[in-house]
Amino acid sequence: MTQPGLVAHPLTYVREQRGWTQAHVASVVAQGRNMATWKQKVNRWERRGVRPEPSAQRALAEALGVPPRLVDAHPWPEWLLYADDSPVSAAWSAEHARSTLAGTVSALTDRRGFLTLSGAAIGVIAAGWTEPWRLVPQEKVARSLRGGRTDHELVSAIEKRLADLWTLDDLVGGEITARLAVNDLELVTGLLTGSSYTLDVERRLFKVAGGLCRQAGWGAFDAGRPAAAERYWHAGLRAAKEARDVDGGVYILSNMAMQRFYAGDGAAAVELLEASRGSRGRLSRTVLAMLDTWQVRAYAKLGDRVLAGRALARAEAHWERRDPEDDPAWIYWMQRPSTTIEPNLAMLELGQPAEVPRNLAHWVDLDRGEYPRDHALALTVVATAQIQMGQVDAAVATGRRALALLRSVDSGRVGDELYLMLDRLPDDRVSGEFREEVAEETRSG
Repeated sequence: MTQPGLVAHPLTYVREQRGWTQAHVASVVAQGRNMATWKQKVNRWERRGVRPEPSAQRALAEALGVPPRLVDAHPWPEWLLYADDSPVSAAWSAEHARSTLAGTVSALTDRRGFLTLSGAAIGVIAAGWTEPWRLVPQEKVARSLRGGRTDHELVSAIEKRLADLWTLDDLVGGEITARLAVNDLELVTGLLTGSSYTLDVERRLFKVAGGLCRQAGWGAFDAGRPAAAERYWHAGLRAAKEARDVDGGVYILSNMAMQRFYAGDGAAAVELLEASRGSRGRLSRTVLAMLDTWQVRAYAKLGDRVLAGRALARAEAHWERRDPEDDPAWIYWMQRPSTTIEPNLAMLELGQPAEVPRNLAHWVDLDRGEYPRDHALALTVVATAQIQMGQVDAAVATGRRALALLRSVDSGRVGDELYLMLDRLPDDRVSGEFREEVAEETRSG
């Protein structure tokens, strides 16, 4: 469910950036033909997802300065993303990490309600993360002072605030915690660009900047702001690489993968998760279990039951062999893979609902918990499984519990899943009453 005020189509965004009307686009592509007809076509391209004919795409690409090879290589509307300058291909360096962070602080104001990284750009980011990391010569430790001095004590205080945001996000959802993370990110970016520090402090600043970008991106994704999420994660990945924070970078890549499979792009999700697994450095068994757990959902989007089953088996094996002492602090939320939400959503997508209520039984049996957003999502998944098995009354009862939990948490992502569940309900009196309850809650919220 796109947030109000967000631009839903790349062509709309490109037009607004250039001050073009739909009539102007029509004049570009009409080439002397009926203008009234072409204005209607442009409207359908944006509002109804209609694909323009090849000649119209070529004419528009020429006006936008997009090379024909990109139009041929990328389906509509993906090639429109190349009309917008992107820092994705910039060198992976401390200087570019600083400039990307500085340019990303305001990403929550990004009005694009669609993913802005093409499949090729995902590949560039994944390759940039996995290529060998540079060693910093010791002589670079000595730096000229540029203002005040940043010390370890200040960085520790910011790190503590980041850890607090993790648990706050569990309680209230993405929108609020994204804004709080951005406030701290602005502070860290200012320290990186305007203060002096030792090499050790610099690495810690880049690490906490990467963590704040991860949190801001997650909050933006959860709130239904996909373009903002991508911008934060891209900046965070650069910061994590400068900090040599393998775990932090892997977490960012896995979040990017989750956004991709929620958008239906299983192939890009697999690529990002494979890049995570190929990171230089040792990953804990719990982190590897998380990556395989989320890859189950990516393979489900590709319709591949065999690979999805193998990924889940790998995840379970990693879980059995895990050592919690090896885990990064941020993965506190991970539990046995088969009992987590994403592989059970995958089972629904692959037409296997029978095991879902049993796998998620701990959520069904929970009266109150520390994770209202995940609780609401899990109940929504169970309700969807009940619908697929013909248990409509049970599905409505479960859905009502999910709706009650959503009243206390801000998550457009979970709200979208609830509406998808509603769409699957048959038209009868019970489901009709539930739809009215959801509609009333939406109006009052």
